[in-house]
Amino acid sequence: MDTLIFISLFILILHVKAQANTNTNSCSPINCANNSDLNIQFPFRLQEFQPQHCGLPGFELNCKQNSTIVNFPPYGDLVIKSISYDLKKLDLLDPKNCVHEVFLNLNLSYTPFSYYYILKEYQYLNCSAQLSASFLQVPCLSSFAHHVYVVETSFVLPDFCSHVKTVGIPFSYSPFLSDNTFGLGLTWHLQNAQDSIATKFTTSVQQEAGQFKGLSDIANDKALACIILFIFIVVMLLSIKKLSHSTKRVEVEKVRENQKELHAAILGDYEALMPKREFMANAKVLMLNDLI
Repeated sequence: MDTLIFISLFILILHVKAQANTNTNSCSPINCANNSDLNIQFPFRLQEFQPQHCGLPGFELNCKQNSTIVNFPPYGDLVIKSISYDLKKLDLLDPKNCVHEVFLNLNLSYTPFSYYYILKEYQYLNCSAQLSASFLQVPCLSSFAHHVYVVETSFVLPDFCSHVKTVGIPFSYSPFLSDNTFGLGLTWHLQNAQDSIATKFTTSVQQEAGQFKGLSDIANDKALACIILFIFIVVMLLSIKKLSHSTKRVEVEKVRENQKELHAAILGDYEALMPKREFMANAKVLMLNDLI
């Protein structure tokens, strides 16, 4: 029985591992969290779970703490809030909660992405004193000793301000906008060959998506049926083997019992004859004595 249990568990482990490998090698839409509506599909791919052919270079994503992450060197990680494949729009969140730091340091030149919104050039200023109340400083970049502002490029710098950087960004700072989300919308561009591949791939995935569940269920049913059949055969073989051993053991016991009975019968006859033999021996001794 222990052998049977071991074999059954071993087969089930192999089956689960095969299913995991099947899911891992699939290019079907996938997400980082079970309750997430963010499905990752071509041209994107999750590096941990999908093979290289499921996406294009530059569209690699990762899962961290149930969030979908895109990395932009040298800035770092940004969280993906949503993806619209029809609009080719990628909405991002800044985990540092400072979108203007992203604007200042994000370099999209060597990526397939660009800002989704129309850009306008603004200049960032670092001032040792505050500007007038009509100018709003960026809280996440400012401190007591210095004050960072986003202003028009035509703005004339006062003596207590220094120019940090002129950047093309979607929006200047406003307290009515969420500091970690607004403006972090990207779009992507594919070459003609890549766009054709993307169209064909998406169509193929959509066509196969409806068949995948049915095929998967059939495959699972067949696999389970094979496992059940194998276990049944093993059980039958073990039962037959056990029955054969039991039968042989019974036959051996019967032979031993018969031998014991036969030995007892012979011994009983021998003991019954013993008095007669002693009487004859005594009679012979008396006759010899008389003759003498």
